[in-house]
Amino acid sequence: MRTTRIIVAAAASLAALAVSLPVLAADTAAGKKIFDSVCADCHELKDNAGKPAADLEKTLKSIVAGTTKHKKKLTLSDADISNVAAYLSGAKAN
Repeated sequence: MRTTRIIVAAAASLAALAVSLPVLAADTAAGKKIFDSVCADCHELKDNAGKPAADLEKTLKSIVAGTTKHKKKLTLSDADISNVAAYLSGAKAN
């Protein structure tokens, strides 16, 4: 029984780590640069600052895929999306 608990706890820890890796690997400086050059013409930083990176990534991916209506076509790589999401999620709304 104890071994099962240890295995379940280890699996849960690994799953949590795997979910956070894209955000940890993201480059917030690159995300800021992309946001400033691609997004800031229409979106203010405060609109998305502090939101969870996973939610922002999901939204950006759906815009890039064309499944979410957006004013202009976005062509961002997965790395770009992760970088922008990390930048926005760590930003403070002014």
